Amino acid sequence: MKQLNDLGVAHLLEKEWGKVISSIEEAFLDGSGKMVPKIYLDAHAQGDFRAMPAALGDYACLKWIGVYPNNHLISSLPTTLGTLLLNDRETGRPLMAMDCTTLTAYRTAATSAIAAKYCAPNNIREIAFVGCGLQAYYHFLAYRNVFPNIKTVSLYDKNEEAIQKLASKIPKSLNIIKYPLNVEEAVKQADLVTTLTPSTEPYLDFNYLKDNCHVNAVGADAVGKRELKKNVITRASNIVCDDPAQAFHSGELQYIFGQDLNTWSLRHVIKHSKEINLEAGVSVFDSTGVSLEDIAVAILVYNLYSENELK
Repeated sequence: MKQLNDLGVAHLLEKEWGKVISSIEEAFLDGSGKMVPKIYLDAHAQGDFRAMPAALGDYACLKWIGVYPNNHLISSLPTTLGTLLLNDRETGRPLMAMDCTTLTAYRTAATSAIAAKYCAPNNIREIAFVGCGLQAYYHFLAYRNVFPNIKTVSLYDKNEEAIQKLASKIPKSLNIIKYPLNVEEAVKQADLVTTLTPSTEPYLDFNYLKDNCHVNAVGADAVGKRELKKNVITRASNIVCDDPAQAFHSGELQYIFGQDLNTWSLRHVIKHSKEINLEAGVSVFDSTGVSLEDIAVAILVYNLYSENELK
């Protein structure tokens, strides 16, 4: 069985954003992949563990990952730490064990980019990040791959050091605006807003948003987390979820009961985008992260590694 650490995963994927995005998009579109609901284990007050199995094509996998949002306060460790085991689906033979901190960052950002590709206004020029950690940087890279005409990047975080660190990684050719104190100011002109915080209190109000924009809500991926105020969900023209059932369990939709919402799965949107009017009004992607995304990128990593071995 091959083994690949996080640096190895990062090296293989750093110039392959196009392949990462297309691999996930094709996995959703294909429809033959199998996965079960994410399994949560609340083992500690500071975080949780998640088991995420999936099967796609000739492969099956299990991702075991810990999510500890406060790691940066007590150590240099990232928020997410884990391992993905990729198996041959026909025989069960383990093929590769890979660290999945970077893999998770890539697949999360790539899936957000796919959602924005289908839901956001065509000519995105201004994007805003609420939460400026590592995921924000990966999202920026993914968005640049899909939306080459981005001109302005607005940044908000309670931690001004995080804003400065992210700003230093963004090309100086872009207009970078820093908002250390005000979410509303950061998002009000954005065509694409991305929320990336572990908040348990909603902070993004519908009235902060411009009339025709898209929101990628990424932070709420477990019971109790929440970034969007109720009016963002109830007044949005369309809501898209990587997995609607999971979104109602542990995403932003867990707080909405008895509402008649215009909700779509990401697979349905990709497959039927020409039949759905997604560009009118505010749209929301409720991202909770699914194992289909993980296995799509894990297969890509395995194939890239195998190709390099043959050279």
